[in-house]
Amino acid sequence: MATSTATSTETDEATLSTSRVARVVTELVGSFLVFLAVYAICSIGTVLNSMMIGPNILTVGLLVGLAYGAVTYMFGHVSGAHLNPAVSLASVLLGRIGFADFILYVIAQCLGAFGAAELLVKLIVMPSDASSANSSSLYSVYTWIRYAVNGVRESSPLTVTLNQMGVSGVIFGVKFGVLFEVAMTAIVVAIVLKSQNENGVPKPMAWLATALGYGVATAVAYPFTGAALNPARATGMALAGQSAAKAYNDSISSASSTTSTTTTAVTLPLQQLWIFWVAPLLAAAVVALVFLVVRSLHSNEKSAADIVEEKAELAKDAADSSDAAADSEDSEDASEQLAAAGISYEEEDSESKD
Repeated sequence: MATSTATSTETDEATLSTSRVARVVTELVGSFLVFLAVYAICSIGTVLNSMMIGPNILTVGLLVGLAYGAVTYMFGHVSGAHLNPAVSLASVLLGRIGFADFILYVIAQCLGAFGAAELLVKLIVMPSDASSANSSSLYSVYTWIRYAVNGVRESSPLTVTLNQMGVSGVIFGVKFGVLFEVAMTAIVVAIVLKSQNENGVPKPMAWLATALGYGVATAVAYPFTGAALNPARATGMALAGQSAAKAYNDSISSASSTTSTTTTAVTLPLQQLWIFWVAPLLAAAVVALVFLVVRSLHSNEKSAADIVEEKAELAKDAADSSDAAADSEDSEDASEQLAAAGISYEEEDSESKD
């Protein structure tokens, strides 16, 4: 018990790095590492196991969660390991970080995501003769990264998979995308905030809570939007994959003029990017508002309890004073009665001495 209390006290007293440069660089490096892992899991890993149903979704959720959890464990004590503009927005609204840190964190997170996406795209090697638009033979960059690019409608991972299975006409549009991104991002942000102290320092098991939050949210949202849950994550791959998506559409257009292919062109990533900024930031603002309301209610309850305790103390003091006054009056009455009878304490004392 004593060890647990000591650990809790040390965590409460701990603070993030006092160096802003260290905090921002940590967000940059941490974001690069986590997004490189996430992009690889959602692109190469998914293509190699192309059935987007059941075990594969759970695998993606598990691995993405572990990626976030591992980076949180490594860098949480330096910057808080936000790794997500939505978490940073909620933190600045709650007063856990300053506005300057918020801006620099978001820039660092987006740069880390873009660097990771660019590196992954450069690492993907494709055959030089891949010119067919057929999904089984088109080895373009976009074919590999399409599941790492967040999107809705024809860019939704589940829509793509259903089309590959011969099921057409099933579209998950913007409303679906916004709904899942808001709901799942809210869960992630709430868990991350709850796993931190009021000064933004992660608690001892924050990495595990973060891993579970991102893992579950990713498994739920991934089939519909690719599970951004994070504006930086969506931005990095949208920027790096924009030209690949254009090349993919051009290949389809060229192939459709010479073959009877039914492959559908995709919406360019940057055209849908707004969804993955608006939805997560909206979720973060709502979560921060809830935390502020709860904090206010807690503060009011504490104030009311303090007032009640103070009144109880005053009442107790008044009662003690009343008892003391009553004892004093009784003593004076007894002295007067003895004096009237011709007896005094002094006489008794002198007689006892003799």
